[in-house]
Amino acid sequence: MKKKPQGIELIPARGVEINKKRYGRRIQQLEHILDDKTYIKNDNTNSYHEFIRSMYNALISGRKITPKMESAITKIVKGYAKHINPEHQVKKIKYIETTLDKIQKLRSLLFECKFSPDYSYGKEMFLDSIENQVRQRAYLSKKQRVYLNKFHTQFTKRLEKGTLSKKQPWHKKKSENN
Repeated sequence: MKKKPQGIELIPARGVEINKKRYGRRIQQLEHILDDKTYIKNDNTNSYHEFIRSMYNALISGRKITPKMESAITKIVKGYAKHINPEHQVKKIKYIETTLDKIQKLRSLLFECKFSPDYSYGKEMFLDSIENQVRQRAYLSKKQRVYLNKFHTQFTKRLEKGTLSKKQPWHKKKSENN
């Protein structure tokens, strides 16, 4: 005899009707979210998008909807409403542009500091990953912003102090080259 998983309850045809009556509007909203190609790509296997699909399937299959599932569905709809809000879109684009400008300034500071190639490469790779995240998600965590601020203070201090490495050939003074 197979055990039923706890918390998951299938109620055949009656459950479908109950969910249609109770969550009819949410079913339509999730269906619209799943159809929106700007929000969810067809070939996307992102876990969040899979979660949205599973919540939709739970609603239309007649599965019992727990309070936790109901709040998750509400969060999905609110997140989508925020996504399509024109004011939010403008704010998001402005954030992306200003953040990318700041990253470019950090890159130029990094170049001016003339660190060793290995060190510069590591910092450059980090800045590339941050830039990709900003372009894709339009979000940086607090830790990432703290690291970027540390980079800025480190690079500006190095330029102010003039403690550029003298060991490398590209750091020679102009008078020595003539």
